[in-house]
Amino acid sequence: MQSRLPEVLFRWENWGKNLSKKFVLASLPTVREDCLAAVLYGEQRAEELQLLREESGSLLGSIYVGKVEKISKNMQAAFVRIGAGQNVYLPLEHIAQAVFKTRKKDAVLRAGDELLVQIEKEPMKGKLPRAAVNLHFPGRYMVLTTAEHSLCFSRKLSGAEKQRLRAVFPQKDMDYGVIVRTNAREASAGELEAELGELSGILRRVRGQGATRTCFSCVWQSKPLWVQELNRIPFAELEEIVTDVPSVFENLRQYLDEKNLTGTVSLRLYEDRLLPLYKLYSLETLLEGLLREKVWLKSGGFLMIQQTEAFVAVDVNTGRYMGKKEAEEAFYLMNLEAAREIAAQIRLRQLSGMILIDFINMKDETKRTALLEELRRLTASDPVRTVVVDMTPLNIVEMTRTKERKSLQEQAAAFRGEQEQRNDTDRSEAKQNIV
Repeated sequence: MQSRLPEVLFRWENWGKNLSKKFVLASLPTVREDCLAAVLYGEQRAEELQLLREESGSLLGSIYVGKVEKISKNMQAAFVRIGAGQNVYLPLEHIAQAVFKTRKKDAVLRAGDELLVQIEKEPMKGKLPRAAVNLHFPGRYMVLTTAEHSLCFSRKLSGAEKQRLRAVFPQKDMDYGVIVRTNAREASAGELEAELGELSGILRRVRGQGATRTCFSCVWQSKPLWVQELNRIPFAELEEIVTDVPSVFENLRQYLDEKNLTGTVSLRLYEDRLLPLYKLYSLETLLEGLLREKVWLKSGGFLMIQQTEAFVAVDVNTGRYMGKKEAEEAFYLMNLEAAREIAAQIRLRQLSGMILIDFINMKDETKRTALLEELRRLTASDPVRTVVVDMTPLNIVEMTRTKERKSLQEQAAAFRGEQEQRNDTDRSEAKQNIV
């Protein structure tokens, strides 16, 4: 068998430089009727995939008037009820900055206290949703926060861009902080000022309603997750948005109008009933592949990606490779190919937490260092904070990726589990009707 390594190392210089992206929001009835697949495509392949509901809002990011049910001093956390049968986990840090429904004489949190909490992490692997008392309001160009009263910038902005943007924001007498996103580089001063005014107005309303709304009220409903995903994409890189869901299309059109982006990006409603949008983009095949543990590489090697309770394990194997190159050089090239695919799979599968990668063993320290730096380069474009820590003497690379959402595996399992429950209910009702 001929070596295929040369052909898999094509266009390295263009990797991660997709200048023409497409955002597809397609109904995926094969998973469930209300399932929406949100896929970001680059020039070469899909970059991100989320399974979302077509609902108008999301638990993640929403703000509630919650009631403290129990405080665990050992865990340094409180358990807060935000609705019937719905509790959240609240770390006790920053409690002094919390917005209480009734003014407190001290900053000590007690059972029975009512306060504003924002959902910052979805329930994962049997854990409760995580909440915070510091409030965050994300926009397209910035995130307004009550955590710190300061001005911060995305690390991806250059020094010149930061200098230009700094002049737009008032840095005195702010009762909130601002995190300027990468997308701000494409915005004018007027657009930035308009969004800052909008977000600061939301903060004022939320603070005011926190003292007047009844317990368990949702004070602020976050935008749909597909809008949150869209906010992360620089429109300078986005060529087209396509959806086959009329209600989503109308919401998208309103969103683009509000942001004065109607002429910037193409928006299209897909209406071909003979060939559904999910079939046109082979989304079933894409999803099935991402739910498998084995991923084949063009060189003949393969990856084994396994999610455990504690961490994600990735094993790189030589597989069917039968090349004649010197082993050390061949392994280095295969590891480079694997690093590229791993960076892509991590984003597509929404993997997070601790990630351990077992590369093919290499003795050459120069090649080990080069592989590590290449992996850092490949993960630098990930919108979710990803840190390549180090490589052990056994060629195991340690990585971390911030937990923001459920993994794709968990998303699919949740949809299919709910569908099974519906099917069981339907069968039970059918039996009762027969009787």
